[in-house]
Amino acid sequence: MARADTPSCADLRAQKEKVYGFHLTQLNETQIDTKSKEIDAYWKQLQSAGPEGVSCLKEMLAAEKTDHIFQFDAASFLFQLDKSPESLNLVKDAIVQTDFQETDPANYLSLALDLGQRGVNVQSLAARLLLFPNAIIHISEHSLDLDSDTAALFLYGSMDSAKAGKALIAQLQAQEPFVRAAAAHLLAEEMTEEAFRTLSAWGGLAEIKEDYRRNDIQAVMKYQAPDPTEFANPKWTREQVLQIIAALPHTRKEFDDVMSTRGAEFDRQMREKKPTQEELAKIFAESEPTYGISDRTAFQNSAVATLKAEDFDTLREARRKALYNVSDESLSEYLAYTQLMIRLLNRLDLYKDYRAH
Repeated sequence: MARADTPSCADLRAQKEKVYGFHLTQLNETQIDTKSKEIDAYWKQLQSAGPEGVSCLKEMLAAEKTDHIFQFDAASFLFQLDKSPESLNLVKDAIVQTDFQETDPANYLSLALDLGQRGVNVQSLAARLLLFPNAIIHISEHSLDLDSDTAALFLYGSMDSAKAGKALIAQLQAQEPFVRAAAAHLLAEEMTEEAFRTLSAWGGLAEIKEDYRRNDIQAVMKYQAPDPTEFANPKWTREQVLQIIAALPHTRKEFDDVMSTRGAEFDRQMREKKPTQEELAKIFAESEPTYGISDRTAFQNSAVATLKAEDFDTLREARRKALYNVSDESLSEYLAYTQLMIRLLNRLDLYKDYRAH
């Protein structure tokens, strides 16, 4: 039974009209501070309404089409309270209209990745990032600055590769040349047969102006003879490599579990040995991966030396799972897998019909 002081949906709607409907770009610092306090009070009021408040929130969010600040705030709040498939899709539909002049794109990216991790189709959210070619997205928690391609990589890279490939191939026909260039860049990173086939026949590669995009695409699309000395005498067998990859953590809980067991043991050993920074880097490079394969040179060389063509999809899936949050650690792990896959492409000369020789 509702308490007498519990706000009704009509109360919440009326208060929403008073609190929202503003534009941050039109407020000074004092006004922003006042507005922030009003917003905090509003969401506390809505939460105090319990399940009725959540239902009212869904109704308001579904109905709102123009107040993009409210849409993002409401979607973020709903995501915390209700992770049912219906609510998750409502959140997605709301934030796809986000105005990056009014909302921090870093918050958009983190929420979009969270949605993708929970099975929501975030193609539309990823595509929106391609429309901001000069954007720099600052992830303050990790002191990380992302360009628009890398930000979009977190979303496309965490998708099922077939869905990501299909979405990116469609973007090769976009009206904007910068969208086509970004899509080609990201499609090359997918390294699927469909991606190779499409890019080998696509006539737009010559139009890509940015060196970093051209270089990354060429690294994938052009065969480079490997140096056999890099992966001679592998430390681990193929079976061991696959077992180690399968055991790596991919969620916050799994990371915490590993950190408290194997990670703690490694730290104890290092405290006893007291290695120099150079010695520690060498130990790290030659040891078995605990949290991921980044900087584990001996392991990466073993993978290149021993894995077979049928293991390529296993690497791609492990890479996809590495993007479990927006952080430099996730990105480093994704890029480590990418370099490993390129090296394996060259050693086995995979997809040779589509790559330049």
